[in-house]
Amino acid sequence: MDLEAAQAAVERACEEFKVPATAAAASAVLLQFRSSPGVLGACRHILDRSHSIDARFHAAAALRESVVRDWAALGPGPEGRTALRRYLLGYLAAAAEQPALQVVRSSLISALAVLLKRGWLEPGEGPASRAAFFQELEAATSQSAAARRVGVQVLEAVVGEFAVSSASPLGLPLEHHAKCAADMQDHYLQGIFRHAVGLGRAAAQQHDGDTCAACLSLMAAILAWDFRRSAASSFSAAAAAAAARHHQANGGLHGAPGGGAGGGGSGMGLGLGAGPSAGADWASLLLAPDTLDWVAALLQQLTAAAAAPGAPAAARELVARARSVVVALSNLSADVFPREGPEALTGPGGGVRGGYLRAVLRCVVAWVAAPREVVAAAAAGDELPLWEACKALLALAAAHPPRLIQGAGDDVVAAASGGLHAGGGFLALLQALTLEVIRASCAAEAGGGGGGVGGLEQWAVECRDMLVETWALMVQRDCGGGGLNPGLALSLAVGGMGPPTLPGLAEGAAAVFGALVEAALAAAGQEAEDEGDEDVSAENEAAEAAAEDARMAEAAALARAAPAATFPLLAAAMGAAQQQLLAAAGPGGPGAGSPAWAVALERLCWLVRMAAHCLADSGAGETPLMPLTLSIAVEAGGPALAAVEGLTAALLALPALALQEGAAAVLSPRLMECCVWSLARWSDTYLFPEEPEGLPAALVAAYATRAGGAAGGVAAGSVAAAGGHVGQGVAAAGGPSPGGVGGGGGGTGQAEAVVDGLARLAATCLVSFPGEAELHGMVCTVLLPVLSRRRPLCACLLEASPSWAELCWAFAARRPQLAAGLAPKLQRWLSQSLCQAACGFPSADSPQPLATSPAGAYIANLLGPTAAEVRALAARPDLGSLAARADVVAALCGMLEALRGGACRGAAAAGAAARAAGWALLAGELLGPLLALQRSAAGEDPRVSALLLKLAAAVVEHHVGYLQAEQAHVLMSWVLELLRQYRSGRAARVSVAAAVAAGGAAASAQRRRQHPSAHSHHHKHGGTATSNGNAAGATALREDAAADAARELRALLSLLTHITQRDVALAAAASDGWASSAGSTPHSVTMAGGGVGGSTPRGGAAAAGPGPGSSAGAEQESGVAQVVLTGLDVLLPLLTPELMAAATAAGTGAGGGDGGGGGGSGGPGGAGGKLSRLLFGLLAYMMEVHPHAVVALPPPHFATLLSCLEAGARGAAPQQGRNGSGAGAGTSGSSGTGSTPATFDGVVVQSALEGLAGLAKYHHQSVMNGGRGFAGQCAPGGAGPAGGGGGGGGGPLGPYLVQLLLGICLLGDAGPDVVEQAGDALLPLLQSDPAAFASLGQALVQSSDPRVAGQVGAALAKLVSPAEPAAGPGGGGAGGGAASDAAAAVAAANSLGLDPRSLDLSRLSRRVFRERLCSVVAELRGLLRVR
Repeated sequence: MDLEAAQAAVERACEEFKVPATAAAASAVLLQFRSSPGVLGACRHILDRSHSIDARFHAAAALRESVVRDWAALGPGPEGRTALRRYLLGYLAAAAEQPALQVVRSSLISALAVLLKRGWLEPGEGPASRAAFFQELEAATSQSAAARRVGVQVLEAVVGEFAVSSASPLGLPLEHHAKCAADMQDHYLQGIFRHAVGLGRAAAQQHDGDTCAACLSLMAAILAWDFRRSAASSFSAAAAAAAARHHQANGGLHGAPGGGAGGGGSGMGLGLGAGPSAGADWASLLLAPDTLDWVAALLQQLTAAAAAPGAPAAARELVARARSVVVALSNLSADVFPREGPEALTGPGGGVRGGYLRAVLRCVVAWVAAPREVVAAAAAGDELPLWEACKALLALAAAHPPRLIQGAGDDVVAAASGGLHAGGGFLALLQALTLEVIRASCAAEAGGGGGGVGGLEQWAVECRDMLVETWALMVQRDCGGGGLNPGLALSLAVGGMGPPTLPGLAEGAAAVFGALVEAALAAAGQEAEDEGDEDVSAENEAAEAAAEDARMAEAAALARAAPAATFPLLAAAMGAAQQQLLAAAGPGGPGAGSPAWAVALERLCWLVRMAAHCLADSGAGETPLMPLTLSIAVEAGGPALAAVEGLTAALLALPALALQEGAAAVLSPRLMECCVWSLARWSDTYLFPEEPEGLPAALVAAYATRAGGAAGGVAAGSVAAAGGHVGQGVAAAGGPSPGGVGGGGGGTGQAEAVVDGLARLAATCLVSFPGEAELHGMVCTVLLPVLSRRRPLCACLLEASPSWAELCWAFAARRPQLAAGLAPKLQRWLSQSLCQAACGFPSADSPQPLATSPAGAYIANLLGPTAAEVRALAARPDLGSLAARADVVAALCGMLEALRGGACRGAAAAGAAARAAGWALLAGELLGPLLALQRSAAGEDPRVSALLLKLAAAVVEHHVGYLQAEQAHVLMSWVLELLRQYRSGRAARVSVAAAVAAGGAAASAQRRRQHPSAHSHHHKHGGTATSNGNAAGATALREDAAADAARELRALLSLLTHITQRDVALAAAASDGWASSAGSTPHSVTMAGGGVGGSTPRGGAAAAGPGPGSSAGAEQESGVAQVVLTGLDVLLPLLTPELMAAATAAGTGAGGGDGGGGGGSGGPGGAGGKLSRLLFGLLAYMMEVHPHAVVALPPPHFATLLSCLEAGARGAAPQQGRNGSGAGAGTSGSSGTGSTPATFDGVVVQSALEGLAGLAKYHHQSVMNGGRGFAGQCAPGGAGPAGGGGGGGGGPLGPYLVQLLLGICLLGDAGPDVVEQAGDALLPLLQSDPAAFASLGQALVQSSDPRVAGQVGAALAKLVSPAEPAAGPGGGGAGGGAASDAAAAVAAANSLGLDPRSLDLSRLSRRVFRERLCSVVAELRGLLRVR
């Protein structure tokens, strides 16, 4: 290459690039220059001789690219890579003092870092050559201050290049990057950090700000290093377990922010990223006094000057970098600190940890020493000091004992403030800062939107949240006892054993809580005034509600630290808000709907929820318990007990107000929702708890004792003070109540009054607020299940609550307010709760004759009228015409849901007697009428059809395990008939509807993802999204069709899944008849509706062919397998790719929810998620328990089933247009994996792999016994080796499954749990078909990089050889890769095969194989993936 001509061409192109007319041509010239081979000489020539800065920049960029591209041409000798490295070092040192060349230096520094890393693991490159680089760097950059800065910048680039998360693409396996990072971490990182500290200290003494800034940036980059990574394995089980144990030991920091200057990795410093190897080894370096003291001195000198108006940008940047280092050092992991005893930690100075805390707090306290001024400065735009101080304080509170933090903080405050905060020390300063930030956040929220105000709200609200979380952590970590527990010196558990003992902590927490209450009340008033201007989507509203609940939980922790001070404050605020509400709505007031009324309601909503957070358990555990801190405080009696009683009385006073006549006109439905939620949470904790010993004696006497309330308890009579009936028209006078429900009330105590009042409140909400679906849902799904969950509470309801009796009578009589005013789903919940209360009868768990069982009579009286109405409707001769009426269909849906909730789930939960009554009601009166309803026109309605299937599934789920053989025959025969009728009628319409809906549903889901606001609800009550035009109407119809199809398939899958419970019951009972029938080999299933696998059935063709249940074989064999295979006869023709795509679209938001549910979501709770879990759970069961019947399926249907399993194992939805072959049925192991977005969850992947494992085990056992296994089936089309298979298939199934499983392990991002599950399926296949693995291994070796082909072959040999093999050909370093080594590896791969004597299918062998597979997969991923 002509160097002068190249220089001229580049310089000319740089000048032409500045002219718009010639910019495109010039850009092409420059890009061609960069990509030209052998351009290194021209680059050096331009760098040395050109006067154009632009030309030098492009030459530097081309040089960096050439280092990676032309690495082999460089050569390892002194004239090659070493010479280039020395040239770059010399050039950087010579150009260090030329500011104009800064951009050129940046490119050359990056090129030097890439050059170093690319040759780090080359043969012949060892510790000596690596040390030589650092010596050359020191020699080249030690001549001047500017050169030293360049040297620091080189080191920072090296650290960034060696970090795995920020490494540049080098075209090498990931293993190379991981080994380089591990070697850098183990041998050089500490030295670089030590160099940065020493050079920065010296520069600070010489007032060299630029060098200080460079050193601080390098320190921040090292502190942002991800210490969790290692070269050995990316996810091995041992490494994952160690990482989990380490994360738990670190406490997690509760979301403490990370990343300082140069950060952005996996957390600041060694906090979240530190692994076990980065612990004590770093202590002497990070905890040394000279590491941070010069940074503190630098901040002290420059903070005031940098904050002054007109301060240079360099000074502000230097201060910002210094602060980032302090924040990073505040996040140090507990592994860094030495383990000291309590005598050292509690002694003068607090040991090493105390010294560290004083060093960090000396900097942090200086930033916020004047809280009012620092908050005012933040409001003026300088929020960085406050923000970073809050981050540092939160990190310290999450990792260190509060007593040590206070001691170190008091020393710092006393030394720095000159007595300004001497009265309260550090906690007083923290309290003052928190109060100022809370006031600022309140002002920000009150200010509304707008540019500047929006920024103010952002920093103020987030700083408030961090400071409140800091207080909550300190309160929770301050364990009772007054001292440090010797066993918890490092990892103090979050959650104290009692009230705080640290002086001033409880008082400060109470003051902060009071400020939070004041700010929340002000914000609630502002929200009420601005509510008309709201335009918030439903998703954002739900996220805001969840965030507000999290903030309330933290505030409640502060309130419980000093209940004697905080609970009366909250109770007084509730009383004042209630008086404001009454004054606004009463005579002489502005009236309901006025601003004053709205403000009072908003405040009451917040206060009621906060009271529940303070008093009650969160409900996250199995057994709700009184918060431990509060329980211990109340046990001591005195003010704490009185405070709890007073707040409880205030909480119970609001529902008493709601029970008064005319209250519905005063109280809003939203306030009633908050009231119902809060009372349900309180009741779950205090009202007849499962463990009364968890409550103090005074509260047990008040709320867990049937005989009269104890003196001094809460006067809860106000709850029942509102007289009268449940609601107008609910219970007619003199109406009969269901048998066994006491109408007069057997007790006069406090608990009985509260229970009756809650039952009355539930009924009032259901009746007095018609049309309020959210309130009705809160009552039916939250409050009533709590009231009917525990036996003592149910006994109190049945024996001492007239209101419960009235509610039961109204339900049994199907009063319009409940039968027509509630959605079918809520009727199910209501019926379930009412029937579940039967557990409160004596001897409810003992089987009794129905005639003498109170629980049985109660169930019969509750559900008998509903069953009679269903029976009468099914017998109507004009049922066909009635089914066309919407009101009849709606009433039928409600009755079916009521039966499903009461006779199935509710009765089963109430005990043996109630369950027997529920089965008697179903078997004696409803099985025949339900079949008649399905045969009629009503069964053609998608809602009725789905509910009939769901009712059948619920009957099977809750009754099949308790039936005798004769009763089980009746039930299974009924299910078979139900499936036959569904197949002949509704099933064909479902498939057609799904096929029509598929494209529209997927398109609509995409539109919803792109424009979510167009489908959101902007109002809290009754808001609906509108659609305009014919296109929107057609889209809505397609969405409804997809949702209906998915809903019916979920119901069908649920029914088939619950039938399989009978296998477990039969195996346990070993009964005759059914056991032999279920355990026998089912007949081969003749699937109806032939044609191409996965195609949509035409019309009623599904009923044409004979199948199990449609022929005489149904009477001869009616076992579990026969029933399930009959269901699969219905199901498999419907499982087209179109239908699965429609179901997935429904799961991601295109379709509706389940019945009255809240819509779908793509996660486990969405419609698609439910369908997928049910489907793959059933398929896994059939593969494991009845694989012989599955293998006997016709090839088209077997291909459909296999494609579903493949899609589930890959974690992707089946693709359309594959003739039933599913997603990713590629021709090589690298195709398809990970290319489809993950739609299904981990449960689906696990079930799919379990199904494949069951199929593989069956094949192995069959082959070992001389059978054919699944040899009669073929892989999906085009998936197998060329020339294999036949009959329209894609080749042998064994190699296809081996390829599929190895592709999931190697080419995706599956974790160790998925790899182990895949190993359970892979081991039987390797034993039964070793040639398949040998062929695939050969293909992997041939397709891999020649430099690592030997290592790939050696890793594959480790998987199948009995003992650890010797290093394979070319198995040395990553830089080998000779052609002879690759050829030897291919030859070795041809002989791969599993010795049957090495591993069998025993538990021990499977465990050994899983561990071996995890290790091999980790190694192969590093070799096969390139970056």
